[in-house]
Amino acid sequence: MPDLFPTTHATWLETELLERPDSARAHVMSRYAEPLAAYIRASSLRTLGEPNELVNDFLAARLADGAYLARWSASGLPLRRCLVNGLIAHARNRADTEGRRRATRAAVDPAQVADSTETSALLALERAWAMRAMIEAHDRVRSELDAEGKGAWWELFRLHSVQGVAYADATRATGLPLASASHINRVVATRLREALAAILLRDGIRPDEIERELATMQDLLG
Repeated sequence: MPDLFPTTHATWLETELLERPDSARAHVMSRYAEPLAAYIRASSLRTLGEPNELVNDFLAARLADGAYLARWSASGLPLRRCLVNGLIAHARNRADTEGRRRATRAAVDPAQVADSTETSALLALERAWAMRAMIEAHDRVRSELDAEGKGAWWELFRLHSVQGVAYADATRATGLPLASASHINRVVATRLREALAAILLRDGIRPDEIERELATMQDLLG
């Protein structure tokens, strides 16, 4: 896991951008396109255009700049917050360039979006991002367990912790011993938490804020 999730997310992204720029851009697009689109759909920016098209235009423009991620690294912000701030500025600039300022100002002034915070839109962003992070962590842990010949361990965890199936029924379904069920579930839960923590580090969350961020994610997805 350390090779896949370096302690410093910024260093990983900067290295990817330098050595494998297509990979770095694909990573950011796949992880953040949907959360940003969710933000637009829930905010006044939706009056400026189709959400996915706006997001793709923004990410293509920003990720073409090799220094963009380096500037984010120096900002101290989580990447998703840096991206949404950039998206707001991009929307304003795009409206100016296309000569739509007069037509759209009555409905929304993109320059004011950041000041008003648009709480519901930021909540939509956070929920969509948390879901993407959770799906990635689940996929990674499940793949690791499958590779170790412990696919049944993941299935037990899924049945018990995700679907609420009693251990007795979950062990019958997976063929695992009931006496080991609690231990197996804790092991998988710990590995999932570690995977999530690594993902948060890659999003620019400081190590001393990981526990608080995990608790926030649990509330968002609860």
